[in-house]
Amino acid sequence: MFKKSFSLILLITGLVLFLSACSPLGGHPAEPFILGDELGGFVGGIIGLDVNVLNGAPPSVIQDAGLTPFSFVVSLENVGEASVGAGTDNPLVLVRLAGIMYKNFGLSENTAAQTLDSRLEPAKRNFDGTLIPGEINYISFDNLAYKPDISESFALTIRAEVCYDYETYATAKFCMKKDVLGTWEDTTICTLRGFKPVGSSGGPLQVTGVEEAPVNENTVQINFIIENLGNGVFFYRNQPQDLFDACVFNDMNPNIYKLEVFVEPIQENTYDVDCLRLDNQLPGGGAHGTVRMFRGAPLTISCFLKRTKPMSVRIYEDLLDIKLRYRYGEFLEVPILIQGHP
Repeated sequence: MFKKSFSLILLITGLVLFLSACSPLGGHPAEPFILGDELGGFVGGIIGLDVNVLNGAPPSVIQDAGLTPFSFVVSLENVGEASVGAGTDNPLVLVRLAGIMYKNFGLSENTAAQTLDSRLEPAKRNFDGTLIPGEINYISFDNLAYKPDISESFALTIRAEVCYDYETYATAKFCMKKDVLGTWEDTTICTLRGFKPVGSSGGPLQVTGVEEAPVNENTVQINFIIENLGNGVFFYRNQPQDLFDACVFNDMNPNIYKLEVFVEPIQENTYDVDCLRLDNQLPGGGAHGTVRMFRGAPLTISCFLKRTKPMSVRIYEDLLDIKLRYRYGEFLEVPILIQGHP
């Protein structure tokens, strides 16, 4: 009897695990899994702009022959930690409508895409730990109506494509010794091997892990992992020919899955920084470049930090800043039923 009950328990447990593994993901993406301790100070999260279609705009049912004028309104809330919009380092915030014949709704290519003409300030964390929410604004497509006269009702889907410039900022600790290869370490201060504490600002692209290893007497290796944890796709910030040339959701787009990466120690003129795949040097010690993540898969970048000044202390901790610059695209789809009038 006991064997049968035990077997039944194992069977039920296995089914629960199987169903959990097969369950589809829905809603917002999950929070990031950080390798190593997480540094405080950032608001965090994996969303830059929280994008939604305003309830009732558009309505779920409209009539044909232009009898039901309506608006399509997209709300944009900056829940990440980079300023966006006009006058910022992330100027492009774009919404365009897709999936419909523009002339049927009184639109053209000139009116089916709009940019935000103001700035959205980001969310911030106060010194006492409380949060200041980011700003919210709206892009509205007004005076829409379905123009053709139809005999039967039918359903269609309007897609709102949102494309915006964004940045993610990360800070990681690393350990440095007077003699990196010395055998004795004071682990109560820091160690030169293993995953390091890292903090990442709110944004869909995240630095999810930083690992350190000794190389020679004055050089350490820093590996960091970049992941796309949002619901959308990222692009290199090209200069678009028009508003339909930005964030083209096509694997043949040469700018898809590309981003700019900047790596800088907070101590200027203290280290030479050489990073694989980052071909340009920054003043004061640092590196930057443009990289591609294969179909958006996680990417590890390796950097070598060589100390250029003699040390007066035996061991200490220092900080490394990492900035990710990209253009992010995502879309929302809204079903509408169009009724033919009698």
